[in-house]
Amino acid sequence: MFWLVSSLYYNYKTKIMKKLSQNFNSRYAARGLKHKQFLAVILIILTTGFQTVQGQVTKKRTIEKMTLEQNKQVIIKFNKEFFESGNTEITKELLSDSFTNHTALPNAPKDASAMIRFITGFHKGFSNISVRIDEVLAEADKVSLRKTITATHTGEFMGKTATGKKVEMNVIEIDILKDGKITDHWSRNDFIQIVQSL
Repeated sequence: MFWLVSSLYYNYKTKIMKKLSQNFNSRYAARGLKHKQFLAVILIILTTGFQTVQGQVTKKRTIEKMTLEQNKQVIIKFNKEFFESGNTEITKELLSDSFTNHTALPNAPKDASAMIRFITGFHKGFSNISVRIDEVLAEADKVSLRKTITATHTGEFMGKTATGKKVEMNVIEIDILKDGKITDHWSRNDFIQIVQSL
């Protein structure tokens, strides 16, 4: 983007300088302004304009980078607080009012309520829950996360009594954020296989 702006500006500056040079007339000479001095003044004006454009582009890129990093941190915080610690109150802080879980089970609510019920039951049935963030990527308003959840089956869960088994679940999720809150969520995991192995 910056290269394109620089290229367009250079072409624009070259055309302006050429036109101004061709239109330079005796009126400026009569005032004691030499041709080279006149062009120097114009060059300074154009250069100042370029620096302003360059500054705006740099500022925009910095803001975009900061937003991407902030979005990453929101997703990481949600995973640590909600999935790992079982803090369901964090949904009020990090999920938008229009939050939609696109991977909710058929006939299940697509808002946060189904996720809250699941995580509450999960923390009753499992202990030593840990969420390891393996990779997190961000682009525009999306964050993609690859994580590994480990836990020990020490209580009843989905009709299965405690087995003491240690489980490991692999998850890939994609989230959309707006104004620092999660609006949409998709995920793929091997949870069903984990439950069947208990």
